[in-house]
Amino acid sequence: MSKLAEVISVASARSLWSSQPSWSRTLSRLASSRRFRYPRLKLSPSRIIALRLRSKTDSKKKAYRHAFEFAANQRADRLPLLMLQAWMSRQDTRNEPRVSEAIRSITSYEWADRFHGLASRGWSIQDLDHWIWILSAENGDARIQRLVSTDSRKPIFLMMLLARCEERFRKAESILSLIDFASKHYLKSHTHPSADDLAHPDRAVTITVSQFHLLLRRLVHHVLQLWPRSIITVARFTADYIRRVSSDTDANTYRHKCEVFNTALLLFKRPAATQPIANMEFNWRAQKLLLAMSENLDKPLIINKASYRAIREVMVGLKKSKTEMVVAVRYSKTWPPYRQDFDGLDARRTAEDDYSRSVKAGILMGEAGYPEEPYDHALGALGGMGINSPTVQTRSLPPKEWKDKEQDRNLYSRWAMMIRATRNRQEAWKVFNNYAASTGKSPNIQIYAEMFIKLQARLVSPTSTALPGDSRESFPIHDANYSEYELARLSPPTVGELYDQMTSRGVKPEGHCLRTLVANASSVEEGTRYLRDSALDPGSVNSLGLFKKPSYKALRKIPLLVFRSYIQLLCRLQPDRRGRSRFDSDELFRIPHAIELARLRLRPDTTEASTFRPPWSIILRALARPHVCVSNGTETSNDADALSISMVVVRYVQERVGVDPEMFLYLCRAVQKAALSRLTSLEALRESGTGEISLVPSGDNVLRVLKTIFSKLAIPVGNAGTGSESLMAPQFMHDLGPAHLHTYMRTLAFLDDTTAMKELLQWMLVHQTHVNEEAERIENRGYALIAKTLCAFQAFAGPRLDRGEQAELISRMEDAAETADFWKCPTPEQVENYIHSDLRGSSQRLQQRMLARLWSASAQQESREAAGMEFV
Repeated sequence: MSKLAEVISVASARSLWSSQPSWSRTLSRLASSRRFRYPRLKLSPSRIIALRLRSKTDSKKKAYRHAFEFAANQRADRLPLLMLQAWMSRQDTRNEPRVSEAIRSITSYEWADRFHGLASRGWSIQDLDHWIWILSAENGDARIQRLVSTDSRKPIFLMMLLARCEERFRKAESILSLIDFASKHYLKSHTHPSADDLAHPDRAVTITVSQFHLLLRRLVHHVLQLWPRSIITVARFTADYIRRVSSDTDANTYRHKCEVFNTALLLFKRPAATQPIANMEFNWRAQKLLLAMSENLDKPLIINKASYRAIREVMVGLKKSKTEMVVAVRYSKTWPPYRQDFDGLDARRTAEDDYSRSVKAGILMGEAGYPEEPYDHALGALGGMGINSPTVQTRSLPPKEWKDKEQDRNLYSRWAMMIRATRNRQEAWKVFNNYAASTGKSPNIQIYAEMFIKLQARLVSPTSTALPGDSRESFPIHDANYSEYELARLSPPTVGELYDQMTSRGVKPEGHCLRTLVANASSVEEGTRYLRDSALDPGSVNSLGLFKKPSYKALRKIPLLVFRSYIQLLCRLQPDRRGRSRFDSDELFRIPHAIELARLRLRPDTTEASTFRPPWSIILRALARPHVCVSNGTETSNDADALSISMVVVRYVQERVGVDPEMFLYLCRAVQKAALSRLTSLEALRESGTGEISLVPSGDNVLRVLKTIFSKLAIPVGNAGTGSESLMAPQFMHDLGPAHLHTYMRTLAFLDDTTAMKELLQWMLVHQTHVNEEAERIENRGYALIAKTLCAFQAFAGPRLDRGEQAELISRMEDAAETADFWKCPTPEQVENYIHSDLRGSSQRLQQRMLARLWSASAQQESREAAGMEFV
């Protein structure tokens, strides 16, 4: 029997109603006003419960002791408060004397009276026990699992507690279960109550509009942190709520629907925590779903000005449409980039026909009666339309929108976006100067940041198919037959010259500008100079130096994004083996120092350690880089050392934040690099023929780690028993695309695991729909990578399969090819072309090794059979 049940049992044994103190107290409670029994407290009980959930140590409980003492001393009947006090009565509060004393001061009669009020509202002590059991779980995922473990109705405040933004989920199922639970229990139609509602009318709960706003904000927060593509599921949930809002009992129903609709459009503009630009297409799908829902209503909902802006902010992050690509190809080489007419059809097109989707949305906003402001002009610049002339449509995240007293700063956002919407440093410098001359304003830190990015941008590859505005890469400068004097006049300054100009004007590096400068500095000393010139703590900056071991306290004073930039600098400056045979220890120590800094800054007991992946991805990417030098020695030993360090990092990350597809890809590349170096050295020693030498040090362990990671990344999101099929949630939490599958297939070939290669191909065939969707996201490149993956399988695993296995797989590939041609089983000619298209020669070497080992095994088998016949 629970402690609460024991209290009620004791009170009943003493005949609660025959007891004079209890009788008078009960009458007093019944006669008291609702305001007295359910007062509005200065501290929200739900907020105090959230603090209690965070307080897993005595130091945390001490930090929030005033809130806990306040809650323990209240005697109101509010449900969250009663549950909190009952929960604290079960906890060990010996180190919280005032809380312990306040809870013990609640008499059995007071407990009984309050539980009696609980029962009058349709809840029982058993319900209270169940809610406390839910809260007592060890983490957010476990709490959600307990919440949905029974189909009984729970109060809305409990669900809101579990959905709070500070909670951390690591399982996609938790978000899905939360949405499904809310949909099942709180979005039911008033006209069709459930059996549970009919049996307990006092506790039938429907979520209010204000509560839904709060829940929606929290769901979007969790989705963007953990599972960006499921924002479409949240959009379906929102549309379902809007459709179910009753139109019979509330005269303000239409206004409430518009409020929810516009709030959702505004929330869906927020970028994802990882790969924000790549995931923006899911934000647009979510917004588009709501817009389509509105159009299908009897009375379409009104889109307010903030929502029009939100739509435009999402659109500037999308890939160019086919029409927009046609316009981008026709940009003139001069600035401004007016469209050139290639044929008669172009000549008949008007300027409005060339507008991007973002610009057209801005025109619709104006037609709806909302005047344009400087921030809208900034979005227009990214969409390809300046104030009086075109710009280059640029795929980008939107700038920050300044509001209220800082609204004037949106003028600088427009200036900055006009610089961003250029093709190279010369055009950017022209915009930089022209805007300053036309407005009479001096550039601020936002303007300098955009100019530094242009100056530091890499030149686009001559073989690249990217169009201007597709990436941050710089396009060739068009000199237009200018004289040397004119070219010199138009040439932009160097990074150093512009930085000196900036600091001479009293502008210190900070924020995005500081991060850009540090990440792209030419040396560690230069990066440190930028940090010292900023407003960061000098002691913390000095502690970042090589061969130093700073304290966690010092590192905490460095913002996480600035810290990431410094890690990026260290890894980028790790030396390249080409051109030199030996390096000094301080040059080789940069990546190890970055690893040590990341371990110290991202301590296991901190929230950052369980959520912030970028430093680890940067380190693994650097270790997988071709020719990176981590030790003085042969190329084979160097690449083996790089793989060894990568394995140490991966094991560390697995225990904390978890390995994502990007890290998995870099680890595969590190394995391939080490294997190829070993294979090349064996060929030089003429040992690659029939030996059983592994190409990768500790190959079995590496293979086991890779297979474990892939199995976790490739698990479909579970929805069994939740009823969430109706939500149409994405099948996978992680973005395993064609690039990951092709790289993993080749890595398995280097590790000589034919069985795993076959299992990978079977996984691809089973989840063909998902693979097709991921390939479609990157269009032609995605389709080509799928075809290359099939060629890699045929080249390195096909000859080892028996005829039955080959026939089965070919049959399944032909079935898949009915929906997409790139699934066709590759011909021998296509496989041969794939092998010889590898300019580094790794595919040829690997195939030769595989065929040599296959021939050796066959020869040994024939020899044994011949020996057996001779013996007979």
